[in-house]
Amino acid sequence: MKASCISGELENELSSKPIIPVTRPDLPEAEVFIRQLRSLWSTRHLTNNGPFQQQLETALCEVLDVPYLSLVANGTLALSLGLKALEITGEVITTPYSFVATSHALMWHGITPVFVDIDPQTLNLDPAQIEAAITERTTAIMPVHVYGHPADVEAIEDIAKRNGLRVIYDAAHAFGVHCHCGSLLQHGDLSVMSFHATKVFHTFEGGAIVCPDAETKQRIDRLKNFGFENETTVNTVGINAKLNELQAIA
Repeated sequence: MKASCISGELENELSSKPIIPVTRPDLPEAEVFIRQLRSLWSTRHLTNNGPFQQQLETALCEVLDVPYLSLVANGTLALSLGLKALEITGEVITTPYSFVATSHALMWHGITPVFVDIDPQTLNLDPAQIEAAITERTTAIMPVHVYGHPADVEAIEDIAKRNGLRVIYDAAHAFGVHCHCGSLLQHGDLSVMSFHATKVFHTFEGGAIVCPDAETKQRIDRLKNFGFENETTVNTVGINAKLNELQAIA
């Protein structure tokens, strides 16, 4: 009984104080969203590369100044699909200073994350420490653009080129970020974004993979849709990682 009273008093005290959210998702005007929903209801095209997803992919390529982009259901699946598309195995050098999805995506594929410390000034992966961590099992580097601050892309990509490694950037924080040569998202073999509700740009839940060419996008588009080549042909083992039309509207 005493514990119950204390709990009630604490609840009353907390409810009387203003709530200051750490993050608060930006939302479209309700009337605009409802108009789009009516269109969705009229077509009943809810998923499987619908018109809203196609429009969003085109618009994002223009806004972000990237050549190709594939929308997916969330950022973690984007990381997973990127690893699968590039056939990454063995060990991947990455940063310990990131959300757990970065290393979990690696481990989910049986890949060993090898953590290299960060630069204390930028909080990004320290290029000076990468080369010492490379072994015969290393196949890729997965840096993170922390809080939207660009990683040292030139130094990282120089190391990758000299050692025959792939580079996948976790760009969950880097929506719309530009560097000395244009869009930050054009660096590496792939850049992966999250469109979670806490991000600068969101689709409630969602994500995207920035692709350097049409062939890579086509491969990822197949992987995210069970490996379908067309309506009747499956040519690879895939999963269901598609963004649905409701998310695309958001």
